[in-house]
Amino acid sequence: MTRLTRFLILLTAAVLLLPGIALAEDRPLAVSFSGPVTLSPGQQAQAVTVANISGDVVYSITDMQKKTVVYTEQRAGVQAGERLTWPVPADIAGLDAAHPVKQIRLSFVLNGKACALDLYFSLEKGKGPGIVIEQGAWYHNNTACVFGPAFRDVKPGLTDKWYTFAPVDLTVQGRQEFEYIASSLYVIGTVCVDVNGDSVTVTYRNFYDGKGGRTETKEEFFTFFPDLDAVSQVEPEMLQDRARAFGVPLSIENDLNGDARVLLYVRNRVTYCNYVTPTRQLTRYWPNLPERKALREEMLRMMDP
Repeated sequence: MTRLTRFLILLTAAVLLLPGIALAEDRPLAVSFSGPVTLSPGQQAQAVTVANISGDVVYSITDMQKKTVVYTEQRAGVQAGERLTWPVPADIAGLDAAHPVKQIRLSFVLNGKACALDLYFSLEKGKGPGIVIEQGAWYHNNTACVFGPAFRDVKPGLTDKWYTFAPVDLTVQGRQEFEYIASSLYVIGTVCVDVNGDSVTVTYRNFYDGKGGRTETKEEFFTFFPDLDAVSQVEPEMLQDRARAFGVPLSIENDLNGDARVLLYVRNRVTYCNYVTPTRQLTRYWPNLPERKALREEMLRMMDP
Protein backbone atom coordinates (compact mmCIF):
# COMPACT_ATOMS: atom_id res chain seq x y z
CA MET A 1 0.00 0.00 0.00
CA THR A 2 1.49 3.37 -0.99
CA ARG A 3 1.96 6.30 1.37
CA LEU A 4 -0.65 8.30 -0.56
CA THR A 5 -3.19 5.49 -0.28
CA ARG A 6 -2.67 5.15 3.45
CA PHE A 7 -2.90 8.90 3.89
CA LEU A 8 -6.15 9.12 1.97
CA ILE A 9 -7.63 6.39 4.12
CA LEU A 10 -6.93 8.69 7.04
CA LEU A 11 -8.77 11.52 5.37
CA THR A 12 -11.90 9.43 5.11
CA ALA A 13 -11.82 8.87 8.83
CA ALA A 14 -11.17 12.46 9.74
CA VAL A 15 -14.16 14.15 8.15
CA LEU A 16 -17.32 12.07 8.44
CA LEU A 17 -20.06 12.75 10.93
CA LEU A 18 -23.43 11.06 11.21
CA PRO A 19 -26.43 13.31 11.90
CA GLY A 20 -27.62 12.78 15.47
CA ILE A 21 -31.23 12.02 14.54
CA ALA A 22 -32.13 9.09 12.33
CA LEU A 23 -33.58 10.20 9.00
CA ALA A 24 -36.47 8.70 7.13
CA GLU A 25 -35.68 5.85 4.77
CA ASP A 26 -36.51 7.90 1.69
CA ARG A 27 -34.05 10.66 2.52
CA PRO A 28 -30.82 10.75 0.49
CA LEU A 29 -27.57 9.55 1.96
CA ALA A 30 -25.68 12.50 3.46
CA VAL A 31 -22.23 13.31 4.81
CA SER A 32 -21.12 16.37 6.74
CA PHE A 33 -17.80 17.86 7.75
CA SER A 34 -16.44 18.35 11.26
CA GLY A 35 -13.34 20.47 10.56
CA PRO A 36 -11.00 22.03 9.69
CA VAL A 37 -8.92 19.58 11.71
CA THR A 38 -5.18 19.18 12.16
CA LEU A 39 -3.78 15.68 12.73
CA SER A 40 -0.25 14.62 13.60
CA PRO A 41 1.49 11.24 13.25
CA GLY A 42 0.35 8.69 15.78
CA GLN A 43 -3.08 10.21 16.42
CA GLN A 44 -6.20 8.13 16.01
CA ALA A 45 -8.88 9.62 13.78
CA GLN A 46 -12.48 8.69 14.51
CA ALA A 47 -15.33 8.68 12.03
CA VAL A 48 -19.02 7.90 12.25
CA THR A 49 -20.72 6.04 9.44
CA VAL A 50 -22.45 8.26 6.92
CA ALA A 51 -25.50 5.97 6.91
CA ASN A 52 -28.85 6.76 8.45
CA ILE A 53 -29.60 3.03 8.01
CA SER A 54 -27.61 -0.14 8.43
CA GLY A 55 -26.16 -2.12 5.56
CA ASP A 56 -23.09 -2.66 3.40
CA VAL A 57 -21.20 0.54 2.68
CA VAL A 58 -18.80 0.97 -0.23
CA TYR A 59 -16.65 4.06 -0.36
CA SER A 60 -13.96 5.21 -2.74
CA ILE A 61 -11.41 7.99 -2.81
CA THR A 62 -10.65 9.78 -6.07
CA ASP A 63 -7.57 11.93 -6.65
CA MET A 64 -9.25 14.79 -8.54
CA GLN A 65 -5.97 16.10 -9.92
CA LYS A 66 -5.11 12.78 -11.55
CA LYS A 67 -8.77 11.77 -12.12
CA THR A 68 -8.03 8.32 -10.73
CA VAL A 69 -9.59 6.24 -7.97
CA VAL A 70 -6.84 5.58 -5.43
CA TYR A 71 -8.74 3.59 -2.82
CA THR A 72 -11.93 1.55 -2.54
CA GLU A 73 -13.23 -0.45 0.41
CA GLN A 74 -16.43 -2.28 1.27
CA ARG A 75 -17.57 -3.00 4.80
CA ALA A 76 -20.43 -5.41 5.33
CA GLY A 77 -23.01 -5.22 8.08
CA VAL A 78 -22.23 -1.65 9.16
CA GLN A 79 -24.73 -0.51 11.78
CA ALA A 80 -26.08 3.04 11.84
CA GLY A 81 -23.91 5.04 14.22
CA GLU A 82 -21.04 2.56 14.26
CA ARG A 83 -17.67 4.28 14.70
CA LEU A 84 -14.80 3.39 12.39
CA THR A 85 -11.19 4.33 13.18
CA TRP A 86 -7.89 4.47 11.29
CA PRO A 87 -4.41 5.56 12.47
CA VAL A 88 -2.65 8.57 11.02
CA PRO A 89 0.33 7.51 8.88
CA ALA A 90 3.71 8.25 10.44
CA ASP A 91 5.24 9.43 7.17
CA ILE A 92 2.92 12.30 6.23
CA ALA A 93 5.63 14.99 6.37
CA GLY A 94 6.79 14.56 2.77
CA LEU A 95 3.52 13.76 1.06
CA ASP A 96 2.72 17.29 -0.06
CA ALA A 97 6.12 18.33 -1.37
CA ALA A 98 5.15 18.13 -5.05
CA HIS A 99 1.63 19.53 -4.78
CA PRO A 100 1.02 21.80 -1.76
CA VAL A 101 -2.76 21.56 -2.11
CA LYS A 102 -4.63 18.46 -3.20
CA GLN A 103 -8.27 17.77 -3.95
CA ILE A 104 -9.95 14.46 -3.30
CA ARG A 105 -13.52 13.24 -3.61
CA LEU A 106 -15.01 10.77 -1.15
CA SER A 107 -17.86 8.77 -2.70
CA PHE A 108 -20.23 6.56 -0.73
CA VAL A 109 -22.86 4.00 -1.68
CA LEU A 110 -25.14 2.41 0.89
CA ASN A 111 -28.11 0.25 -0.04
CA GLY A 112 -28.22 1.87 -3.47
CA LYS A 113 -27.99 5.44 -2.15
CA ALA A 114 -24.97 7.50 -3.12
CA CYS A 115 -23.34 10.80 -2.20
CA ALA A 116 -19.97 12.49 -2.54
CA LEU A 117 -17.91 15.03 -0.61
CA ASP A 118 -15.04 17.11 -2.02
CA LEU A 119 -12.16 17.85 0.35
CA TYR A 120 -8.81 19.62 0.26
CA PHE A 121 -5.71 19.03 2.30
CA SER A 122 -2.28 20.57 2.58
CA LEU A 123 0.79 20.33 4.76
CA GLU A 124 0.51 22.98 7.45
CA LYS A 125 3.63 25.12 7.24
CA GLY A 126 5.58 26.07 10.33
CA LYS A 127 3.97 23.55 12.69
CA GLY A 128 5.90 20.43 11.90
CA PRO A 129 4.23 17.30 10.56
CA GLY A 130 0.52 17.87 10.44
CA ILE A 131 -2.35 17.80 7.97
CA VAL A 132 -5.02 20.48 7.67
CA ILE A 133 -8.20 19.26 6.04
CA GLU A 134 -11.17 21.36 4.95
CA GLN A 135 -14.40 20.82 3.11
CA GLY A 136 -15.28 22.22 -0.27
CA ALA A 137 -17.88 21.65 -2.95
CA TRP A 138 -16.93 22.68 -6.47
CA TYR A 139 -19.35 24.17 -8.99
CA HIS A 140 -18.03 23.82 -12.53
CA ASN A 141 -18.95 26.16 -15.40
CA ASN A 142 -21.81 27.80 -13.54
CA THR A 143 -23.30 31.15 -14.53
CA ALA A 144 -22.71 34.33 -12.52
CA CYS A 145 -24.82 37.49 -12.77
CA VAL A 146 -25.12 40.90 -11.16
CA PHE A 147 -27.71 41.18 -8.38
CA GLY A 148 -31.12 42.43 -9.43
CA PRO A 149 -34.52 41.39 -10.78
CA ALA A 150 -34.75 38.23 -12.89
CA PHE A 151 -35.65 38.59 -16.57
CA ARG A 152 -38.06 35.67 -16.25
CA ASP A 153 -40.03 37.55 -13.58
CA VAL A 154 -40.35 40.90 -15.33
CA LYS A 155 -40.57 39.66 -18.92
CA PRO A 156 -42.31 36.25 -18.90
CA GLY A 157 -41.50 33.99 -21.83
CA LEU A 158 -38.10 35.55 -22.49
CA THR A 159 -36.16 32.79 -20.68
CA ASP A 160 -36.66 30.05 -18.12
CA LYS A 161 -33.24 30.69 -16.57
CA TRP A 162 -32.60 32.77 -13.49
CA TYR A 163 -30.53 35.43 -15.25
CA THR A 164 -30.69 38.77 -13.46
CA PHE A 165 -29.93 42.41 -14.32
CA ALA A 166 -29.37 45.66 -12.44
CA PRO A 167 -31.09 48.93 -13.36
CA VAL A 168 -28.43 51.64 -13.02
CA ASP A 169 -28.67 55.43 -12.85
CA LEU A 170 -25.59 56.79 -14.66
CA THR A 171 -26.22 60.34 -13.47
CA VAL A 172 -24.79 59.20 -10.12
CA GLN A 173 -21.09 60.05 -10.11
CA GLY A 174 -18.61 57.72 -8.45
CA ARG A 175 -18.86 54.01 -7.70
CA GLN A 176 -21.98 51.88 -7.40
CA GLU A 177 -21.47 48.32 -6.14
CA PHE A 178 -23.70 45.27 -6.60
CA GLU A 179 -23.51 41.71 -5.34
CA TYR A 180 -22.08 39.21 -7.81
CA ILE A 181 -24.12 35.99 -7.64
CA ALA A 182 -23.13 32.53 -8.92
CA SER A 183 -25.52 29.62 -9.49
CA SER A 184 -28.24 31.64 -7.70
CA LEU A 185 -26.59 30.10 -4.62
CA TYR A 186 -23.58 32.11 -3.47
CA VAL A 187 -22.32 35.68 -3.38
CA ILE A 188 -18.89 35.28 -4.98
CA GLY A 189 -17.81 38.90 -5.34
CA THR A 190 -18.78 42.41 -6.37
CA VAL A 191 -19.75 44.10 -9.64
CA CYS A 192 -18.73 47.77 -9.79
CA VAL A 193 -20.04 50.59 -11.99
CA ASP A 194 -17.78 53.66 -11.95
CA VAL A 195 -19.08 56.91 -13.44
CA ASN A 196 -16.73 59.82 -14.02
CA GLY A 197 -18.36 62.61 -15.98
CA ASP A 198 -19.37 61.12 -19.34
CA SER A 199 -17.35 57.95 -18.75
CA VAL A 200 -18.70 54.68 -17.30
CA THR A 201 -16.59 51.60 -16.56
CA VAL A 202 -17.85 48.20 -15.41
CA THR A 203 -15.61 45.79 -13.51
CA TYR A 204 -16.07 42.79 -11.23
CA ARG A 205 -14.05 41.29 -8.42
CA ASN A 206 -14.05 37.72 -7.15
CA PHE A 207 -13.53 37.43 -3.41
CA TYR A 208 -9.88 36.75 -2.51
CA ASP A 209 -8.60 37.25 -6.04
CA GLY A 210 -4.82 37.03 -5.86
CA LYS A 211 -5.00 35.75 -2.28
CA GLY A 212 -5.75 32.09 -2.84
CA GLY A 213 -9.38 32.52 -3.83
CA ARG A 214 -10.90 29.47 -5.51
CA THR A 215 -12.88 31.17 -8.27
CA GLU A 216 -11.87 30.93 -11.92
CA THR A 217 -13.65 32.92 -14.62
CA LYS A 218 -14.21 30.81 -17.71
CA GLU A 219 -16.24 33.23 -19.82
CA GLU A 220 -17.12 36.92 -19.62
CA PHE A 221 -20.06 38.88 -20.98
CA PHE A 222 -21.80 42.12 -20.15
CA THR A 223 -23.87 44.71 -21.93
CA PHE A 224 -26.20 47.63 -21.30
CA PHE A 225 -29.81 47.60 -22.46
CA PRO A 226 -31.68 50.91 -22.70
CA ASP A 227 -34.91 49.32 -21.38
CA LEU A 228 -36.83 46.05 -21.24
CA ASP A 229 -38.37 46.57 -24.67
CA ALA A 230 -34.86 46.29 -26.12
CA VAL A 231 -34.32 42.84 -24.56
CA SER A 232 -35.21 40.04 -26.95
CA GLN A 233 -32.34 37.65 -26.11
CA VAL A 234 -30.35 36.93 -22.96
CA GLU A 235 -27.94 34.23 -24.13
CA PRO A 236 -24.50 35.82 -24.71
CA GLU A 237 -23.88 33.95 -27.96
CA MET A 238 -26.95 35.70 -29.39
CA LEU A 239 -25.81 39.12 -28.17
CA GLN A 240 -22.26 39.38 -29.45
CA ASP A 241 -23.05 42.56 -31.34
CA ARG A 242 -23.91 44.18 -27.99
CA ALA A 243 -20.99 42.77 -25.98
CA ARG A 244 -18.88 45.21 -23.97
CA ALA A 245 -15.48 44.72 -22.35
CA PHE A 246 -14.98 44.83 -18.59
CA GLY A 247 -12.59 47.53 -17.47
CA VAL A 248 -12.88 49.57 -20.70
CA PRO A 249 -14.49 53.03 -20.28
CA LEU A 250 -17.59 53.82 -22.35
CA SER A 251 -18.95 57.21 -23.28
CA ILE A 252 -22.49 57.66 -22.00
CA GLU A 253 -23.19 60.18 -24.76
CA ASN A 254 -21.58 58.37 -27.69
CA ASP A 255 -21.70 54.67 -26.76
CA LEU A 256 -25.01 54.65 -24.87
CA ASN A 257 -26.78 57.36 -26.89
CA GLY A 258 -26.92 59.64 -23.86
CA ASP A 259 -29.19 57.23 -21.96
CA ALA A 260 -28.49 57.58 -18.23
CA ARG A 261 -31.06 55.00 -17.05
CA VAL A 262 -29.90 51.63 -18.32
CA LEU A 263 -30.08 47.95 -17.50
CA LEU A 264 -26.73 46.34 -16.69
CA TYR A 265 -26.63 42.69 -17.73
CA VAL A 266 -23.67 40.55 -16.60
CA ARG A 267 -23.60 36.86 -17.45
CA ASN A 268 -20.22 35.31 -16.82
CA ARG A 269 -19.37 31.65 -16.46
CA VAL A 270 -17.23 30.54 -13.51
CA THR A 271 -15.83 27.52 -11.74
CA TYR A 272 -15.68 28.04 -7.99
CA CYS A 273 -15.55 26.36 -4.61
CA ASN A 274 -17.99 27.24 -1.84
CA TYR A 275 -14.99 27.41 0.49
CA VAL A 276 -13.35 30.36 -1.22
CA THR A 277 -10.24 29.76 0.91
CA PRO A 278 -9.42 26.75 3.11
CA THR A 279 -11.13 28.39 6.11
CA ARG A 280 -13.63 30.86 4.63
CA GLN A 281 -16.96 29.84 3.19
CA LEU A 282 -18.88 31.94 0.69
CA THR A 283 -22.10 33.58 1.86
CA ARG A 284 -25.25 31.88 0.66
CA TYR A 285 -27.48 33.99 -1.55
CA TRP A 286 -30.99 34.10 -0.13
CA PRO A 287 -33.04 36.06 -2.71
CA ASN A 288 -36.14 36.38 -0.54
CA LEU A 289 -34.55 38.13 2.41
CA PRO A 290 -36.60 41.28 3.12
CA GLU A 291 -33.68 43.61 2.37
CA ARG A 292 -33.01 41.99 -0.99
CA LYS A 293 -36.69 42.04 -1.97
CA ALA A 294 -36.86 45.72 -1.04
CA LEU A 295 -33.75 46.50 -3.08
CA ARG A 296 -35.13 44.74 -6.17
CA GLU A 297 -38.39 46.65 -5.83
CA GLU A 298 -36.44 49.91 -5.60
CA MET A 299 -34.48 48.93 -8.72
CA LEU A 300 -37.70 48.29 -10.65
CA ARG A 301 -39.11 51.68 -9.66
CA MET A 302 -36.10 53.49 -11.12
CA MET A 303 -36.47 51.86 -14.53
CA ASP A 304 -37.78 53.79 -17.54
CA PRO A 305 -41.58 53.53 -17.67
